[in-house]
Amino acid sequence: MKHRGFTLVELLVVIAIIGILVALLLPAVQSARDAAQRLTCKNHLRQIGMAVRRYAESNRVFPAGSMHSACVAHDPKNHYMNWALAILPSLEQQALYDRYDPTKYNSHPDNLPVLRTPLAVMTCPADPHANQLRVPTQMPHVGPEGIATGSYKGVMGKRWGATNGYFDYPPFCRSKGRTPNRRGPLHMVGWGLDAVRLSHIRDGASNTLLVGEVMTIESSHLKASGTAFWASTHSFHNEGCPQPESFTRHADYDQCMRLTGNRHWLCDRTYGSLHQGDVLQFTMCDGSVHSLSRFIDGRLFEDFATIDGGEVVKLP
Repeated sequence: MKHRGFTLVELLVVIAIIGILVALLLPAVQSARDAAQRLTCKNHLRQIGMAVRRYAESNRVFPAGSMHSACVAHDPKNHYMNWALAILPSLEQQALYDRYDPTKYNSHPDNLPVLRTPLAVMTCPADPHANQLRVPTQMPHVGPEGIATGSYKGVMGKRWGATNGYFDYPPFCRSKGRTPNRRGPLHMVGWGLDAVRLSHIRDGASNTLLVGEVMTIESSHLKASGTAFWASTHSFHNEGCPQPESFTRHADYDQCMRLTGNRHWLCDRTYGSLHQGDVLQFTMCDGSVHSLSRFIDGRLFEDFATIDGGEVVKLP
């Protein structure tokens, strides 16, 4: 008996059919993967939001977004506790919390093991910099090993001034623009402003942003400044500022720097995600999680950042 094999034409047809099927299935696979990553990020934000609420209910005050001992930005010995470290016990991370010494400055050698610990709940799987150790531009003294990145930043409040004026920046601690009606739930504490109490959130806990996603694609300008560092108390490392400009809601640090003429103070405090559908996820002060369009009106986005701004707005 003669055994007839496949002809070249038949093999090419089969390969073409397989290629078409793969091309048809790939978008569905990518969509399913994005949906899973987005759900994981949402669950992390929900855990973070509820942990902040538990802290506030137990201590009758929200954790400080950051604590600094002086109005000096670049001296690491002035940086102490931050909101993410403070809620570790409520995230079932009591052992990690116990390793951090709040009497010593944030990046003290004794505290570096904590700062170098990647924490799953503080990272989003869609973030290309998740679970990495990097040396922040502002903290070369932690190198060469670096510290752990994160994917979320607390909301410090509304920026004052046309392009500058932030509640996380120690040199502005005595600025006349640093008024209570512009502050967010997780701002820098001290010099006239105490930590936020539940009763201070007069704009509504369900309408006030608490913690949001921050991601960026890899970039030439990044230099470990545009990503988050969950345990670092240095200024904008784990605090962001909802701003009116649309480029501050795009997950591309290079583009932000180009559009601003390298005004990094605008780009270092941005929010952004790499989820499909151009959405940003935030946990609110009541612990709920909402998705906002990247194309949300900029002024409306700002309004959701304040705890007592007097704006009559609701989430879209």
